[in-house]
Amino acid sequence: MADIETHEPEMDAAVLLPAAEGRPASGGRIHDSVVRTIGAWILGGRYQPGDTLPREDDLTESLGVSRTSLREAVKVLCAKGLLEARPRIGVRVRERDHWRLLDPVVLGWHPDITRDAELMASLIETRRIIEPAAAELAARRGTEQDLRAIEAAYMGMERAIPHDLQACCEADLAFHRALVAASRNLVLRSLIGTIEAALRASFLLTTSLMENQARTLSVHKAVLESVRVRDTAGARAAVNRLLDLAEEDYNRVA
Repeated sequence: MADIETHEPEMDAAVLLPAAEGRPASGGRIHDSVVRTIGAWILGGRYQPGDTLPREDDLTESLGVSRTSLREAVKVLCAKGLLEARPRIGVRVRERDHWRLLDPVVLGWHPDITRDAELMASLIETRRIIEPAAAELAARRGTEQDLRAIEAAYMGMERAIPHDLQACCEADLAFHRALVAASRNLVLRSLIGTIEAALRASFLLTTSLMENQARTLSVHKAVLESVRVRDTAGARAAVNRLLDLAEEDYNRVA
């Protein structure tokens, strides 16, 4: 891919590959697909940090896209810290420390996040940093409207168990979203997307998800009640218990 040149005119890119039957008509959809594909290659380990991607012509042929779509995808992946493009060297995978793994979009490109032990452990650790503090702040600062949102999510989980796994997972996400929002901390609230990505990953860990949800329901209720009565220490402890259970689930199947 060493021949990517950002100054080269793009007017000829559209004629490099004829439109194939069944190829998406929308350039935006093609661009998104290329970003997801290359992102999955990197996050999934097909290309390791320090590796140089194949030449541009090889990639456009294998992906069935134009140079324009490929170059735009590379720009996105560079902006997310996964790639770097250098003249006469090509496009290289950056070290993992540069990857914007707190970005839920980047996490969404991962082909199988549950098999990435280092990332899963880091996500659980990140949740331990964020969520207990958010729960403590929610117990201190949360409004009646915040409490209603947390309670509504909890009730959604309770209604969904044991028959509707999808609804239960969505309610669980809503519970944690509402809890962090109730912290009234602008920075913590900006991390809601990361927490949701971590939670969605944890939902893929076992085949007994509904059993796990039922097991954690009482702990979710303890969080809710601690916030309701302004018990900051109790809210922190209950969330830490939820994270203990999440870590136990992961260690059981890792």
